[in-house]
Amino acid sequence: MAKWYSFMRGNILVMTVCECVWRSTIDIIWPFLSLYVLSLGGSYQTVGQIMAIGNLAAMIFYPLGGYIADYQGRIKLIAYMTFAYGVAFLIPAFTSTWQWLAVGMFVQNIVTFYFPARQALIADSIPPEQRGVGFAATTAIPSAFGIAAPVVGSWLIETYGINRAIRGLYLAGFFIAAAVALFRLKFLRETVGNPKTLDFSPRKIPGLIAESYRSVLGVLGEVPRELWTLSLLVSTGVFFASLVSGFWIVRASEVVGLNVQQWGTVMLVSGVVSVVLGIPAGSIVDRFSKKWIAGACLVIGGVQSFLFLRCTTFNHVVALAAFTTLTNAFLNPAFQSLFADMTPREQRGRVLASIGGGGIWLMRGAWGSGILGRSFQTVGTFISGYLYGYDSSYPWLILSGALMILGVAFIVLIKDPERAEI
Repeated sequence: MAKWYSFMRGNILVMTVCECVWRSTIDIIWPFLSLYVLSLGGSYQTVGQIMAIGNLAAMIFYPLGGYIADYQGRIKLIAYMTFAYGVAFLIPAFTSTWQWLAVGMFVQNIVTFYFPARQALIADSIPPEQRGVGFAATTAIPSAFGIAAPVVGSWLIETYGINRAIRGLYLAGFFIAAAVALFRLKFLRETVGNPKTLDFSPRKIPGLIAESYRSVLGVLGEVPRELWTLSLLVSTGVFFASLVSGFWIVRASEVVGLNVQQWGTVMLVSGVVSVVLGIPAGSIVDRFSKKWIAGACLVIGGVQSFLFLRCTTFNHVVALAAFTTLTNAFLNPAFQSLFADMTPREQRGRVLASIGGGGIWLMRGAWGSGILGRSFQTVGTFISGYLYGYDSSYPWLILSGALMILGVAFIVLIKDPERAEI
């Protein structure tokens, strides 16, 4: 146990503390966001469109984020954009239409170009031989603090109504994000040696953005084929998972018949399993073949996605939530570790900004990382509402078959690196 936590200091400790705050407060919103869009008069298609708008906005400055992360450093970018992320919460906090919610999502996501810096900082700060357990810990420990968040969210919605509750949570999110930004700025330590000083004056910014795109495109020529293959497979998985990411709760509500409090309980069970199994699963990822673990989890995830269509009761959904969380506990640390192991430190920000891939969290969603992963996620989320509106079972049928095929492809095409990058 002591060995598992030996890396839990410095930057990793600071980032984990910050994630604990996020998960226990701001993350109350996300499990219910699709229902909120519908309550504001949006349609199934609107749900997908709003999520696609957010993903599209995130891509605009991603190359700039990776460029700054590699040349000027990670810390200031992370802290300042965390504050800007919180400021964007004020838009949905003081409005009550799905159109303004879409504007808020656009602004909120356009400043997430600090994510490559965040990912690079975490990868830099974990020893290569502990990356599986390290990435797992940075997910599992915050999950412990966020266990009650969905239950609290469902109680607030039942007590005050979904519109009032969500708007209040967005307002609280601004103050929480501001506090997290200050904490990150004060306590994080830079991992880039000899950082450059970039000129952010208004007349220099257009040239800096153009240079960041050129730099990111330039580094792509140096990316090994194995990393391209990894990114394409993971990004493809993100695309198919995005077909259902906004509709787990919608189908559970409309087809299975769960209410908001029951869905909160489902997310509570998922959180408990994540906390209990997260770190042991990460330790196993470090000791065995990451490609085999990821491939097997993708195949199992395909089966689990199909089983969601067979759920007819609350107990069925709860049991499946526990089962899928077990898969998630192995799958995402394997993805993240492989990316970190294959990417040189001095290029990590730009590579993560361009072909960073992403992750899949069954029964919660998917996230694309980098322009490639975000592009796949944007298309998937945009299509999702139309596909669900046509037939509510199609998204999960497609996801099920795709994950099984991707799992086999992962085992056949991916090679575990002989030497992990520091």
